[in-house]
Amino acid sequence: MATEKTEKTTAKQVGKDNAVPELDLAFGYYWEENAGADPKWHVFHGQPAIFRRALADALLNRRLKRLYFAVNGVWVEMPLGSDPSLR
Repeated sequence: MATEKTEKTTAKQVGKDNAVPELDLAFGYYWEENAGADPKWHVFHGQPAIFRRALADALLNRRLKRLYFAVNGVWVEMPLGSDPSLR
């Protein structure tokens, strides 16, 4: 009896947080291929093993102009900052 009550309590604590949407394993970005040229739209669809590394590489690259994440099929922009020295 005590075991059932403990399992139910634990399940509630470990349960999925519905307030935070799950991100799709994709991010979109505008990339400036040549200096001064208009940025072009690209999408990265990845696997969990390489997604974090690809995102880190994109964020560290000065060619990245805008970044978007797919959340349940909807693209949401992530602000990158307005200070040009940071880019």
